Amino acid sequence: MTKNDLAKEVAVSEKLHLSTAVKAVDGIIRVIKEALAKGEEVTLRGFGTISVVDCAERNAVHFTTKEPITIPAHRSVKLRISKELKNILNDGK
Repeated sequence: MTKNDLAKEVAVSEKLHLSTAVKAVDGIIRVIKEALAKGEEVTLRGFGTISVVDCAERNAVHFTTKEPITIPAHRSVKLRISKELKNILNDGK
């Protein structure tokens, strides 16, 4: 599902104009990005918690050349799904 597909689904389910739904989805994504950039967690009840994690520098092997490389330290994002979502995925309820 793409961002536009998501906006269409929101527009239909909430009886909104498509342009309003697109603006809402864009706004939500922007706010989530800004919060994560500040290092804050974003908790969406019934969905999960999105948080920033620090990944340390590590050694690896280049897949094709088999040469050793160093992957620099960086920040990434982790999603911990809620129990409710986990139950829906596994039980279909």
